Amino acid sequence: MESAHPKFAAEAVTSLEIRLPWVNSSAWQTVLNHTPLDFEANKDIYFQLKEQAQDVLGPALTQQIRRFVEDPQLTSLVIRNCPRDRDIPPTPYSGVLSPKSTPIACLVSLSLHSLLGINPVVYEGENDGCLFRHVIPARASGAQKSSHGSRLRFSYHVDNPDLPLSSETLEGASCCPEYLSFFGMRCDPRINTTLVSVDEVVAALPASTVQALTQAQFEIRRPDSFASNRRHTPHLPLLVRGLGGEWLCRLDCENTYAMNAEAQCALNALKALVESRQFDEAHLLLPGDFMIFKNQRVLHARDGFEPHNDGADRWLIRLFAVNDLNRVRFTRADHLYEVFS
Repeated sequence: MESAHPKFAAEAVTSLEIRLPWVNSSAWQTVLNHTPLDFEANKDIYFQLKEQAQDVLGPALTQQIRRFVEDPQLTSLVIRNCPRDRDIPPTPYSGVLSPKSTPIACLVSLSLHSLLGINPVVYEGENDGCLFRHVIPARASGAQKSSHGSRLRFSYHVDNPDLPLSSETLEGASCCPEYLSFFGMRCDPRINTTLVSVDEVVAALPASTVQALTQAQFEIRRPDSFASNRRHTPHLPLLVRGLGGEWLCRLDCENTYAMNAEAQCALNALKALVESRQFDEAHLLLPGDFMIFKNQRVLHARDGFEPHNDGADRWLIRLFAVNDLNRVRFTRADHLYEVFS
């Protein structure tokens, strides 16, 4: 008898890369140069950005981009040569910068999220309630294992993994982010963003280990980025089947703990396999490059590095998103993006 779940072949194509032609990128740049980034004055800006992007990119490119959400095999998308801010400030080492200082980068990110039909969110207790997070080597956080750290390797993880995965029932909190995107502001050729396919890792594990990882015998602790809202969530599985039979994962190598001996053996096997780096897919993001991946379908990581602290260090802009706003709990009725975590 066949399994009720479709099989996701490890050798299937899981990533897609698109390079925008000069003519489309230039036309989009012109349109965005005349688009104010003002959420308060224009409540419909998110939907208008989608219409603009469709008009400028045309049906063929639009369909290529939308394939990322429509094809269940695809877990990551990189779009190169997007419009970008021509005169950007020094790398914001504090992690705080108004979106109006980088309007084109923010508008491109929002446009592509809208084009994909997904919803940007920020989680309560993280990033001071700001939608856009600056991934930079913060001077005060060099020893942290977070998006503001630098000197230590930020090992394989899913973001906000203590929250319910896409096929899990919600209780009091919002769902785990289903998408995570980066927009390249400044590049450092020493530093890649590394992705690992969960399907490939699971396919390489013994069946008994996979079975143990699906049991609710692990504890997840909130990472450093939730400095004011850290908590421990016990009795969680690390692997869950998605609604389409795909594997979803909540591993965070730095913040996952086993609750018994069986769980510890399975966790050790999983961490040893991913840390072997045989599944690594490295991406170097250049200025104007946009990357998005399915947060629960891939693990991501970054190697440690020593920043130059000269205003020209690596700088990405990050954005979370979910498929369905019915699976989030808003912190305030008048706030479109901030959700309860």
